[in-house]
Amino acid sequence: MDIIFNLQYWYICSKYLNMRITLFLLISFFCSCNEKQKAAEPAQNPLYEEVMAIHDQVMPEMTTIHNLKKDLKALEKPETKDIILAQVKGLNDADEAMMTWMAAFKVPEDKTQEEAYLLLEKEKIKQVSDLMYASMESAKKMIDSLQIQNK
Repeated sequence: MDIIFNLQYWYICSKYLNMRITLFLLISFFCSCNEKQKAAEPAQNPLYEEVMAIHDQVMPEMTTIHNLKKDLKALEKPETKDIILAQVKGLNDADEAMMTWMAAFKVPEDKTQEEAYLLLEKEKIKQVSDLMYASMESAKKMIDSLQIQNK
């Protein structure tokens, strides 16, 4: 009986060991593939980095836009409804401009077109940034004004 138990035990252990070795080999394979892919990636175009820096600077402001819309709606009264809706529309337009830009942004694979494309996209994201900051500033002034009136 002990011999059968020992054989079963070793059989199960060997299967478990084989699974661990297989898992280790699979993980090693995928990690090495990832490293090769990283090594194969060319250095990014400095213009691409500029475009993304503008995007990365303004993207966190999407949360600010959402909060400003919420604050404006909380201050809404029948007599201020139209001006608040206009401010909310401005914030929505800025939000939509960012979403549209992000959805359309795709660097061409043809390196001869890359420079011109990135220059154009840099101007577009600057316009989106300007729109976002202008709409946020306008909304903040409106909120301050309405809060003063409500005191």
